[in-house]
Amino acid sequence: MRMTSRGGLVGLLAAAALVAGGVAYATIPDSNATIHGCYGKSGGSLRVIDASVTNCKSGETSLDWNVQGQQGPPGPDGPAGAQGPAGPQGPQGAPGPQGPAGPSGTSHGYLSSAQNVAISTSSTPVADVTGLSEGTYMLSANVEAAAVSGTPQVYCQLYADAVAIPGARSAVTVASSGSASLSIVSAAGLAGGSSSVELQCGAVGGTTVVDANLTLVEVDALN
Repeated sequence: MRMTSRGGLVGLLAAAALVAGGVAYATIPDSNATIHGCYGKSGGSLRVIDASVTNCKSGETSLDWNVQGQQGPPGPDGPAGAQGPAGPQGPQGAPGPQGPAGPSGTSHGYLSSAQNVAISTSSTPVADVTGLSEGTYMLSANVEAAAVSGTPQVYCQLYADAVAIPGARSAVTVASSGSASLSIVSAAGLAGGSSSVELQCGAVGGTTVVDANLTLVEVDALN
């Protein structure tokens, strides 16, 4: 039996301790998160090793995996996807606050009518509207004349506060024993209170009787 010297025994124990220490501190995967393995060229067997302790055998191929490489450049944007279907209608919102009230519109209307008013050669008042407030008025007069004698030419004129309104005049010739109608459409601005608008008619070449309607509507403005 071969004896080992005390110095040799101490060396063996130290070597064993180093090996034991290496095994104890080995990690799989290693500190770089790499797994090392050996792939058998014959038979295809695969085993995982601690590369800090052992190496692949001559009949094996060394394999490493789970190694994270450098981040590559971002790829190009992909094509836009198809438009999705419309979503459901949302709930109705709360009503907004009420806006301020607008100015009140002008809607005053006036009407004066007359029947069987005898008209001779002089201008005769037929219908009128009095007590009008200051403002702007649309005026309309419709007259139906019937001949009493001769072949009268009937003329009618609108007056505002006893002054003839320019352009507010019309005339018609009535055949003997016949009838005819005329109309006047105009506008006038009245200043001051208690104003009046009057329709007067006259006849030349005969006498007549007339029926008439005089209408006034107050408006905000004329354009």
